[in-house]
Amino acid sequence: MKRIIGFALALVLAFGLPLAGLAQQSNPGAAVTQTGSTGLAAQQCIQSTGTSSIALTITIPSPGGSNSVYLDHLVLAIASTANVTTVATPTTFTTTNIAGTPSFPVTQTAAAAGVVNAAVGATGSLGTPIKGQVGLGPTFVGPVANAGFFDIMTVCWHVAP
Repeated sequence: MKRIIGFALALVLAFGLPLAGLAQQSNPGAAVTQTGSTGLAAQQCIQSTGTSSIALTITIPSPGGSNSVYLDHLVLAIASTANVTTVATPTTFTTTNIAGTPSFPVTQTAAAAGVVNAAVGATGSLGTPIKGQVGLGPTFVGPVANAGFFDIMTVCWHVAP
């Protein structure tokens, strides 16, 4: 009986351990770093907060040559003031120098001062960067503000071919 158990143990050691070794990664991959959802760190950011009754504009500098601006992080929002009034029709952040000229609607639904409403599709890190037109710096224009709200914009990007 001891021989059978010894033989079975020898078989497990002989055949089982090499198979367990195959399950391990032979060459570990590169160290993982947190650089954003695209794997590319945004090189620059512009942040601007307006005051009531003034529409903001952010213009990203031209990337130069045959490069493009790739937007990695985008926050476009409005914040209500003490003079807040709700608006049923969405106001819109507009863009230039981005293919298709996307716009980002936001509805002022706040009934109290200090409430921030983010525009649809512009609430932070982007899963897929938005590419600007070659050689041109994109521009973001906030909705025409009124006494009831002001614009908040943060745009982060990197430049690549």
